[in-house]
Amino acid sequence: MDIICGALRAAGAEPEDVVRTRIYVTDIAHWEEIGRAHGEVFGQIRPAATMVQVAALIDPRHLVEIEAEAIVP
Repeated sequence: MDIICGALRAAGAEPEDVVRTRIYVTDIAHWEEIGRAHGEVFGQIRPAATMVQVAALIDPRHLVEIEAEAIVP
């Protein structure tokens, strides 16, 4: 989430500008913890969100990848 917030700020946006997130996880059994972390940043903002399980991410050490789309004012 720190990486996402930093990227948003570098683009002149804030978390409040996010309208959609996509969450890719390698083990859907962890959806509650992942959702809780997502909610800490986006809970009040409520962007459209999708979470899907994938077989693997490009780096096998990564367990979660999150895409965030924002409309920059």
